[in-house]
Amino acid sequence: MSVLINALERFEYWLWNNHPKIANSLSSGLTSEEINNMAQSLPFSLSEEIKELYQWSNGCSRGLVTLSSYCDEIIGFMPLDKAIETTYDAEHITEHLNIPCFYMFPEYERWIHFAVCDEKETSPILVVTDDSCTRFTYSNITSMVLTTIECYEKGIIIFSEYRTEFNHSLTDESLNIESDELDEYLDAKEEFEKILNKNNSMFNQQAIRQKYNIEIL
Repeated sequence: MSVLINALERFEYWLWNNHPKIANSLSSGLTSEEINNMAQSLPFSLSEEIKELYQWSNGCSRGLVTLSSYCDEIIGFMPLDKAIETTYDAEHITEHLNIPCFYMFPEYERWIHFAVCDEKETSPILVVTDDSCTRFTYSNITSMVLTTIECYEKGIIIFSEYRTEFNHSLTDESLNIESDELDEYLDAKEEFEKILNKNNSMFNQQAIRQKYNIEIL
């Protein structure tokens, strides 16, 4: 079992124990053959990470992708047929990068996330913002999922009735972090950044930075 599949199953287990209605709403995954047939029209190949994600579920409406520490909204990923359609519609956004980008995440306040598809195994996650700023947020999809589930388990990200967001009432005591000032509130976004950096550092960030000449958030 890959690290990504293990992390996705961990995420699903957490959902069933904490938000069973949302877990029950997860769509069934696609077969490898279905994914290959649907993606054959794309001008590039999907990475194994993307295929594993869609074998787990054909779309997740919310709760899986953390945008960045600058946004409070947590989004999911689109069904494969919708993602393929949207990728063609968004070619003008990334054409200046000359990088094959798969548009599988819904737009959030003009922050657009893409999965880069020029490697067979993994897909770094690239964000293009409304001010034409381009950065990598995750070394790959595995880092993205590991970061998200760890934040859920620690209460850094919470599900509310209509959205998923950073937990601004988090305290260091709830995280069992030693501190001389246990009454001081932690910034949940800062805690997220620590987990993100830890998971990204498990992979070769420098190689990604050098290959694409684009910074990692």
